[in-house]
Amino acid sequence: MPAGGREPKRKRSAPLNGGGSEVASSGLAMAPSSSVEDADALDCGVCFLPLKPPIFQCEVGHVVCSPCRDKLKATGKCHHVCGVATGSYRLCHAMERLVESIRVPCPHAAHGCTARPAYHDRDGHRPACPHAPCHCPGEACSFLGSTSALLDHISEVHCWPCITNLEADKYGEFAVHLHDGFDFLLADCPTANMKQGATATVQCLLLLTVARQPVGRTICVLCIDPHAAAAAAAANGGDGPAASKQMECRLTYYRPWDFNDNNHHGGHQVWDHYQQSNFRVACTDLSDGMPNPDGCFQFVLTDSVIGAYDRDGIEVRVRIYKYTGRCV
Repeated sequence: MPAGGREPKRKRSAPLNGGGSEVASSGLAMAPSSSVEDADALDCGVCFLPLKPPIFQCEVGHVVCSPCRDKLKATGKCHHVCGVATGSYRLCHAMERLVESIRVPCPHAAHGCTARPAYHDRDGHRPACPHAPCHCPGEACSFLGSTSALLDHISEVHCWPCITNLEADKYGEFAVHLHDGFDFLLADCPTANMKQGATATVQCLLLLTVARQPVGRTICVLCIDPHAAAAAAAANGGDGPAASKQMECRLTYYRPWDFNDNNHHGGHQVWDHYQQSNFRVACTDLSDGMPNPDGCFQFVLTDSVIGAYDRDGIEVRVRIYKYTGRCV
């Protein structure tokens, strides 16, 4: 064990062309079998995180990242390997060019991503990758793919209702006709609070589930987000730059007065009804299956309200106030 009590890291092999990472150069042809036998050479010798510019080097030749160089100023020495004064650190342009030139495939390459971020930025690309996979909500289905692939899958394989051409009205709401079971909506959701005049949007895949109950029907709303698991792990103290995500939603059900029903007093008990709820929506990649409905808000419509008016489906109005995160 080296001085300072730190256990040396295990060497990692990083293939270059054709198998993982590549050196980007305009005039250099790399052999397909070329590889970096010790990928730790691309990491900071203090924090062991991937090196990225600016990179500093001491007189002996040790390279460290900028944050570690700043922290080492208080000790007056390089780090546990040598005792060179930190004042002798200088920029290492050769190492900066090297780490910028080494490219690695996206972790989601198998799902269609062709991006090849720099080695030090591979974790930065992951939470923004549009090809991150999510699971099918079907109980016995093992499909795993990007959001666009999932949309094709649920339409072609399961034939579940899927609306992709939603247009919001001037109030930011859109009307949808829901059937029993799964209903999928691809909607433009604001990335800030619409109550404060937000206009920026991002496409999100929503799953609205209508379930029959003894007293009527319930509607549950989920956001299928392929980055939800990584965001939750980061929010709970895990590694990575992802942030916790949340969605705020409003559901409105309105059964208007039927002026053609002359027997509304002696017939159906309700001839005019308005119901609205504002609530938070869970974001999930469905890797653990469908969440327990008891853990989600359930919008309840009783049979006495629905009656025969919506027996073939329920028409509701949906409004998303805010979504923080990345989706489709």
